[in-house]
Amino acid sequence: MVTWGGSYAEIIQSVIVDPFTSDTGIPMSLVSGPDLAKAKAQVTTGNLEWDLFDGSGGTLLNAANEGLFEELDTSIIDTSNLVARATPHCMPFLIYAGGIAYDRARTDNPAQTFAQLWDESNHPGRIGLRTRVSETLELALLADGVDPANLYPLDVERAFASLEKVKSRVAKWIDQTPQTISLLTSGEIDYSYTYNGRVATAQKEGLSVAFATDQSLLLTQYYSVLKGSKKRDEAMQFIEFACRPEIQANLANAYSSVPVRPGVLETLSEEVRANLPDPANPATVLVKEEFWADKFTDLDRQFKEWLLT
Repeated sequence: MVTWGGSYAEIIQSVIVDPFTSDTGIPMSLVSGPDLAKAKAQVTTGNLEWDLFDGSGGTLLNAANEGLFEELDTSIIDTSNLVARATPHCMPFLIYAGGIAYDRARTDNPAQTFAQLWDESNHPGRIGLRTRVSETLELALLADGVDPANLYPLDVERAFASLEKVKSRVAKWIDQTPQTISLLTSGEIDYSYTYNGRVATAQKEGLSVAFATDQSLLLTQYYSVLKGSKKRDEAMQFIEFACRPEIQANLANAYSSVPVRPGVLETLSEEVRANLPDPANPATVLVKEEFWADKFTDLDRQFKEWLLT
């Protein structure tokens, strides 16, 4: 399975992969760096290096539209009883928050919203943003004052204009997710757009990072099976296992994620629930994968070209 690196991969290994192998006897190996272009090349040539793909909703829906993934086997996987919606090819297994992280030891008056992050006079500092167009356009519009309730459809022209305002302060455009924490803790940036689970793990390691809770993007992580996988059935079994209530509870405890199965959240401790994103917060925005499904390729190209200017 191709997944994300760093502490995230370690948690997926210990919470899902190892118990799955112990339970079923099916061995699994993880590699880092989900890349849809590589996945497409593998499917096109028939030379699959990966069986399972761990990715975010918008990019996965776009890939599914291009025929990159197998349909979920509903005789194995229950796709009906979920907090986040499954698609025919993509199964949600983790809900988390993207937002602002900072080092408490170096920041006296940290930005707590995207608009505050853009406000250099009151919240100066070097910023790290992602090289992915999805999430970046959303936060740029929120920083520019767009009402969270009216964020979609995205005003793309306004989003790029907003990014221009802060571009000179972006010290790092970050491609690899683990760097959203390492660049912050090494002092190369003062603010990082990252994920609540990454921050929670860093805090457990004794690092003085914090996650701004006033505003965030709610994101869904999905599993999909590459088209033509010779281990299709085993991959479907893994997805079913990952979404079992007890595994979802363990994942929430380890990564501060919102469980995808109803009723699991209520079983978690108050301490764990206090660190989870609050979907009821009116400043919180659920990223709409449907918006990105047919727009990702063109907007990603536009964003990559903008980064070079």
